[in-house]
Amino acid sequence: MLCLDLDDTLLLPDLTIPQEVCGALRALIDRGVLVTLATGRMFPSAQKYARIVGITAPLVCYNGAVIRAASDDAPQFASFLPQPVARHIMALAAREGWYLQLYNNDRIVVAERNAFTERDGDLLNAPCDEVGDLLRAELGPTPKMMTAGNPDELPARLSRLRATLGDSLYIATSKPYLLEMMDKNVSKANSLARLAEEHGIRSEEAVACGDSTNDAEMLAWAGVGCCVANGLPALKARADYVCERERSYGVLEVMERFF
Repeated sequence: MLCLDLDDTLLLPDLTIPQEVCGALRALIDRGVLVTLATGRMFPSAQKYARIVGITAPLVCYNGAVIRAASDDAPQFASFLPQPVARHIMALAAREGWYLQLYNNDRIVVAERNAFTERDGDLLNAPCDEVGDLLRAELGPTPKMMTAGNPDELPARLSRLRATLGDSLYIATSKPYLLEMMDKNVSKANSLARLAEEHGIRSEEAVACGDSTNDAEMLAWAGVGCCVANGLPALKARADYVCERERSYGVLEVMERFF
């Protein structure tokens, strides 16, 4: 089993995957290896890249909050933020002037679009609804909320969230300017463990590859946890294997070494 993060791991800075890497992944799939994506992105983004590569296994999206077949079936598993927690985050963001983005039925929802909205890779693959006041909008359950800002501001936001919500959230970081908030029981590792069990795969038979702190649990769960060369130092320190190459070519290195 090969579990791959997308941004800054499988994807190049221009959000593409080299043909050489696509070919190697297809060859691995043809050999019967279960290959999946484990990403903070929403399903339409993950599905786009799964189709490019030829991945047919279920995909782990929203940092583990959703497992969904690449064929676009209904989610096999979904975990949503409890409504009181979600509304508390909305109120806190409105009071503090934080940019807040949430996800509803594969749509991006914001009070008002800004520069951070435009930086989101999901925007290329999903519609964005501007609703004005998130607290007054009629919104369904959300698997993930995200606040964005200057990297220097985020530690204070994290402390504020921890102070008011304690351990009722799983908070992850995929970019230095983002905090991503999911239900407390969510992680890429938990969903990959669920997926592996369904396919009769033990964790020690899995190889995972990532670059950022939201990949830490995934790397710890897998039998071999790999960090691409451009990954964060903190993740490299926890990895079983640190690639010599960056991004897609680091993934290729992992395939060549472990498969």
